[in-house]
Amino acid sequence: MKYETARFGSLEIQDQDILVFPDALYGFDQEKEFALLPLDPTIESPMEWLQSLTSRELAFIVTDPFLFIPEYKMVLSDSEQTQLGIESMESVVVRVIVTIPKVHTEMTANLVAPIVINQKKGLAKQVVLTNAEYDTKHSLMSKKNKEIS
Repeated sequence: MKYETARFGSLEIQDQDILVFPDALYGFDQEKEFALLPLDPTIESPMEWLQSLTSRELAFIVTDPFLFIPEYKMVLSDSEQTQLGIESMESVVVRVIVTIPKVHTEMTANLVAPIVINQKKGLAKQVVLTNAEYDTKHSLMSKKNKEIS
């Protein structure tokens, strides 16, 4: 099916590539269908776009938190696993929303509300972690990497 986007123009998205958020994203109650797109199709990047298929101008930059914080811990409740139809953790992908300011070394990620995706079923949910270990503006660049940039 064709979708119009502000950043990418007209896109052809296959049904199997649509992510359905039964509960929507927090603060975006009408947004229930998204697609993951490369940040830039011409380069390899750990970042992706989570593009709304309802609102052409709504897209979030997301990334795999484990690439930046290997010790990141996230536990899903039984009800969350049931809601997402998770039978095996091998079908699960986790993404976090990233904020990239003008000074890219200051980029942060929301580790409190990761997006959990069951790739097999095309279901997704933004989960709120209740432990105080993480925050909504966790720096993704180590001090060493900031100095190099």
